[in-house]
Amino acid sequence: MGGEEHAISESAQRGLTLFQTKERCTRCHSGLNFTDGLFHNLGIDWDTDQVDVGRYKVSNDPDDIGALKTPTLREISRTAPYMHDGRFVTSEEVIDFYDRGGIQNHHLSNLMIPPNLTIQEKADLVEYMRSLNGEGWEVTPPVAFPQ
Repeated sequence: MGGEEHAISESAQRGLTLFQTKERCTRCHSGLNFTDGLFHNLGIDWDTDQVDVGRYKVSNDPDDIGALKTPTLREISRTAPYMHDGRFVTSEEVIDFYDRGGIQNHHLSNLMIPPNLTIQEKADLVEYMRSLNGEGWEVTPPVAFPQ
């Protein structure tokens, strides 16, 4: 891991391991700001009659239907509600959503694979998310902007 051995709790350390492995969060939430800066369809809105077509509005690329930009996870425990429509109030709800593999639709990202987390693993992941609070990250400029 690097840095100070006890900088985060044991639960948060287990959450970090899950974040990088079983949960596969780093596929989209990577780099200094915990975002790939790309657009992905997680199925948000596909359980309503008001589907947000997302990036498709700009690109007109059918592969972008329902794809929304990956947000940073910095300060994530302080920025509820979650998702672009504010449907989730807690980090636990977000983790449950990902654990179910999002909401099925024809354009769902192939990265949305249910990891089948245990109750303890979900708690550890929430604890890791809380450890992403801090100062100084705001001055880190993005490496590139989406085209």
